[in-house]
Amino acid sequence: MPSIHVMSPTLASQVAAGEVVERPASVVKELVENSLDAGAKFVRVEIRRGGVGMIKVTDDGSGMSRADAELCTKRHATSKLSSLEELFEITHLGFRGEALPSIASVSRFKLCTRQQQDLEGWEIRIDGGLEHEPRSSGVSPGTAIEVADLFYNTPARRKFLKSAETEASHVEHQIRLHALAYPQVRFAYKRDDQLVFDLPATADLRVRISALTDAATAAALIPIETTIGPGISITGFLLPLSEAIRTRKGQYVFMNTRPVEDQLINRAIRDGYGGFPTGLHPALFLYMEVEPALVDVNVHPAKKEVRFRRSADVVNTIVEAIANTLQKHARQEIHAAAAPEPERILPAPSTTAPHGEIPARSTNPGSAFPAAARPAPASSAAQPPLSSFARQSHGPVPPPTLRAIPLKQVPATQGKLDFHRQEDEETARHAHENAASERDASAGFSYLGTLRQQFALFETPEGLVLMHPKAARERIIFERLRARREAPMPSQQLLDPVVLDLDPRDFAVIRQFAPHFDQAGMAVTPFGQNTIRIESIPALLELENARAFLLELVDRLTQSEFSRNAKRVAYETFIGEFARKSAWRERISPHRAPAILKDLLACEVPYCTPGGKPTLVNYSVPEIKRKFGLQA
Repeated sequence: MPSIHVMSPTLASQVAAGEVVERPASVVKELVENSLDAGAKFVRVEIRRGGVGMIKVTDDGSGMSRADAELCTKRHATSKLSSLEELFEITHLGFRGEALPSIASVSRFKLCTRQQQDLEGWEIRIDGGLEHEPRSSGVSPGTAIEVADLFYNTPARRKFLKSAETEASHVEHQIRLHALAYPQVRFAYKRDDQLVFDLPATADLRVRISALTDAATAAALIPIETTIGPGISITGFLLPLSEAIRTRKGQYVFMNTRPVEDQLINRAIRDGYGGFPTGLHPALFLYMEVEPALVDVNVHPAKKEVRFRRSADVVNTIVEAIANTLQKHARQEIHAAAAPEPERILPAPSTTAPHGEIPARSTNPGSAFPAAARPAPASSAAQPPLSSFARQSHGPVPPPTLRAIPLKQVPATQGKLDFHRQEDEETARHAHENAASERDASAGFSYLGTLRQQFALFETPEGLVLMHPKAARERIIFERLRARREAPMPSQQLLDPVVLDLDPRDFAVIRQFAPHFDQAGMAVTPFGQNTIRIESIPALLELENARAFLLELVDRLTQSEFSRNAKRVAYETFIGEFARKSAWRERISPHRAPAILKDLLACEVPYCTPGGKPTLVNYSVPEIKRKFGLQA
């Protein structure tokens, strides 16, 4: 018997589904792309139970005949490619012909479709790869595809899915990507029979961005002047450096209306900004139109990545577009500062096309890319509406005003004094209870003095040890706060609660870790769809920007989502921030160095701060001798 055999069609489709269908959001992506390729002007997406229970995508596109409806669920069946040459000049979002059969092999699949000129439509049903006989159906022109019980026949795949809240957030993010890529298309999204958003079609990209982001982001948009390069055109919007975050979630990049992720583009963005602080990423909405023959989109199963045939031209054009925009914006800021105005007035609606308007795509792959270079038609779109939570001022938002109402009705100042008194008492008790062990740990350290009023010097049998007292205090305070984690940290209420519109994925993370926010003294409550309200912050923190602190915390929580210790991250992040702020505000006299060293050596991790910076630096005698050219 031969050991090699041909897989059954059902098994082959399920294997392919492993590449195409990663989670419910993958299904939504493929179905919405088919709707857009069919020329839809209205796309409606409905899900239940995070998309696992049901996904339904309805459009008003061209629809299909019975013959096409039967063929579309066959593997490698496509209407978008007919020759090898077309593979290298792809102008559609989908083209492989694997999505529908792969989805149908791992779900209960139903397709209803009708062409505009036909009197009746057709219904195709497939259960886990088992096809049913097509039947006529009275449906509206267009196509509606319903995917129920996703992965019902592949339970191992279903176990890898996250909670319904998390999966729904990824679905919403995917729909938002398509809505940003196609502002001229109306998008509606319903989750568990609740309407999340209904975005009307618009010719002004700024209006669509405003509808999908918070008011502060919409007000801070900097238009990218259309930049033309060899076979490439770039437009869109930048955000100021103050909006940079620790992940690339704020970067939306589209190539020929296709959302893409590409390391080459990421590096070009950083270069355009003139470099960036380590760990931060600029936020922007970047729209690229590239001649189809100059880009290969057939390099990733999910079509997220692309490969450019003339990558240097792409990089140079992106760098030029971003750098020129930032330079022009800086000159405008300087000019505005030099000519103060008595009152800030919103600009009148432009009589010319806004910079953010998407250039018309050429439907002729052989054209010499004239569409993006031609002036866009005039637009009378008004300025984007601001949400009801926007500040009245269009300038920088001032720090929130604090009103001290900590837990248990303890005044904020009293809370701080109590904490430090309690901390001193705990230090004394800790020293009394562990005097023997501390003497043993620090007995070999002889205090020599202080270097530049900043570093404490100790002699040991092995050599010389330098201690940074403030870094040491940061570690000490952190571990003592962590030891008393059962007691919630005192909080102080904001006179003006901070309202934030968040990325749906960030909103899901905050809901998941809500109890740990409360434990750490930060009251964060839902305030509508993907909107939260910060009502109080830890009394022990002096936060100048609660929004930035919260978003940085969310990034850390997202990175630790799969960690076994994820539940501790929220609390430890807060106490780590407090330990840092508290320690570095202290005035530490030199005579305290030996006592601080004793406390430090009693810590569980004495050699670094919670952030990973060293507290102690050792220079051995052999190392010192080598410095002087002596024999070790």
